[in-house]
Amino acid sequence: MRGVRYLALALAALVAGCGGDSAASGDGSAGSGPAVPWVDPGGSTPYIGALSVNPADGALFMASNTGLFRVPKGRGEPEKIVGTLQTPDGSGELSEALVVRFTGPDELLGSGHPPSGSALPPALGLIRSEDAGRSWEAVSELGTADFHALRPSGNRLAAALYGEAQVLVSGDGGRGWETRVTPLPLVDLDVDPGDPARWIGTSEGGTFVSTDEGRTWRQRDSAPNVHVAWAKPDALYRVESDGAVKVSGDGGGSWKDLGMTGSEPQAITVAPDGTVYVALIDGTLKQSRDGGRTFTDRLKGG
Repeated sequence: MRGVRYLALALAALVAGCGGDSAASGDGSAGSGPAVPWVDPGGSTPYIGALSVNPADGALFMASNTGLFRVPKGRGEPEKIVGTLQTPDGSGELSEALVVRFTGPDELLGSGHPPSGSALPPALGLIRSEDAGRSWEAVSELGTADFHALRPSGNRLAAALYGEAQVLVSGDGGRGWETRVTPLPLVDLDVDPGDPARWIGTSEGGTFVSTDEGRTWRQRDSAPNVHVAWAKPDALYRVESDGAVKVSGDGGGSWKDLGMTGSEPQAITVAPDGTVYVALIDGTLKQSRDGGRTFTDRLKGG
């Protein structure tokens, strides 16, 4: 059974209680107040597995170990989204320990794990929602695969398996798959939005690129645990383990220094309007409205 592994940090906090909401000030900076709801008040390190922006309204969705949260564009408090997955064998609620990716207005792909004690299988395979996470349906690999990066490009979908040196590729929306082997298990993966054959993958051992849909790879550098976001064909962003943010106009061949987030990242995404979001190791959500040159707190972490 491929990919049936647990995200250790995520599952450590599945049943942890939640603190109060964190208010955001009018300029988008974090306000003072109780702990944000995705940070375990018991002190466990928050795990943020994905950031993705809903094209319907510009809201940012943050998938964490304590739940899936909708962060309104500009200002406002985060809202926890709890959905229901319907399967031929039964149904169950979903929120925490997910990885999500928008493919259109209110249209989400997801993967991950159900809550502890759920009747659902421990690995969700590929699931889909058409109402921004309120309800889900199983697409494929239910009970057998744990994807931790979902990257659609055109009519193709690339999905990296957690903890394994494999990416599955689908041309029919995730119903059927082909397997690609990667040099190392991937920390992050993204696909050129203008060329579905051109990929970038990051790992503990460095950054790799592929120009043939993951069949062969070439190492670009040895920087560990980089996170990437391919916003446009000529705008590939990366954030490194020290918080340095860079952008490439040639698919990772060369990089231009931008700004600093101030701490180790867990995820990065770029909204259609160019806003760059980065989630940090303590659960803080950073945002940049000038293309990654300067960052402010959108929501404060632990």
